[in-house]
Amino acid sequence: MKLLFTFLPWFFLTAAFTAAAPKREETVFIFENRRLAIAVPEGFTYKSARDEQGLVAVQLAAPKDAVTLHLVFIPDAEGEFSGARARKEKMVELFQEYVESSVEKAMQFEELEPRTGAGTFCVFTDAKLVGKTEYPPGEYLHFTTGLKVWPGALAVFRLFSNDTTSPEYRAAMKVLRESVQERPVPLR
Repeated sequence: MKLLFTFLPWFFLTAAFTAAAPKREETVFIFENRRLAIAVPEGFTYKSARDEQGLVAVQLAAPKDAVTLHLVFIPDAEGEFSGARARKEKMVELFQEYVESSVEKAMQFEELEPRTGAGTFCVFTDAKLVGKTEYPPGEYLHFTTGLKVWPGALAVFRLFSNDTTSPEYRAAMKVLRESVQERPVPLR
């Protein structure tokens, strides 16, 4: 049986990563020469990669991987996911497999309310880890997943944590709400 909240290998399969020392802000070109700014919380590491389909993936990780945030950026030229219903339907399509082994046994959608765009997320709690004081390496008690959208783009995010109230978790959620936004590319 597949482990529910293990550190997903999809992020590491197809690309070599560039790691940078923690910085206040990182810039990544996602597609169509669109430049995205991501605020990196103090102490977090930053990695980015491009997969074989040309999609950009970013990982932010707190010290000792206490919290790990994965983002994948996908074009959404038609604004297909700008509405809450479309985002929820896409989340069901992408993350339904986690419902059965979670404590919640359902997706409890919440609006992200980002500074720019819109977003929806839900939190799953791994039923097999509840009540334990230590977790196997690479496994997390909580899996927060969702979609953040803005004109022409969609970010699919996965946030792994053992505590949804820790400063690291709050910092990662703040990145999603207040960062991950486009910066205009200057004309040449």
